[in-house]
Amino acid sequence: MRIGLVSDSHGNLGDLERAVSQMGRVEAIFHMGDYVDDALQIKHWTSVPVFAAKGNMDVYSQEGHLFIKTELGGKVILACHGHTLHVKNEYSTLRYKALEENADIVLFGHTHIPMIDQDDGLLMMNPGSVSLPHFGKEKTFGILTIENESVSGEIIPLMSEENRTL
Repeated sequence: MRIGLVSDSHGNLGDLERAVSQMGRVEAIFHMGDYVDDALQIKHWTSVPVFAAKGNMDVYSQEGHLFIKTELGGKVILACHGHTLHVKNEYSTLRYKALEENADIVLFGHTHIPMIDQDDGLLMMNPGSVSLPHFGKEKTFGILTIENESVSGEIIPLMSEENRTL
């Protein structure tokens, strides 16, 4: 099972649409907030389920949830933006929340910095920002793969329109 991951699109629908296109075939897509309303646009571009987490910039929106807990591919996934768990300072609160929820995978955003950490049966993944990466880094999105009992994540640089092969 391949699952697309995006975060921190901040209204940049062009980059978001390119990321969804570059994901290829996926069975679901998670948007980890900032701007959660952008996740509604994803539903117009694809027929797969779209899960939308609410970020710190989404207080105005009626869409999304602070925490999403679901099971896909036989694994429990917890998704959030991460701002309420202070992920810009440290990941331990996020890790404890995931363990408390018996999650196998925790997905988050907020930092605009991609990361993957797998330890003690828990995969923690942030796909970075699809539109506003920090520290001059690349715009990125992620792919989560669940096969049998194994899970893995991949961070993928967003290709610009000029760099796409025809």
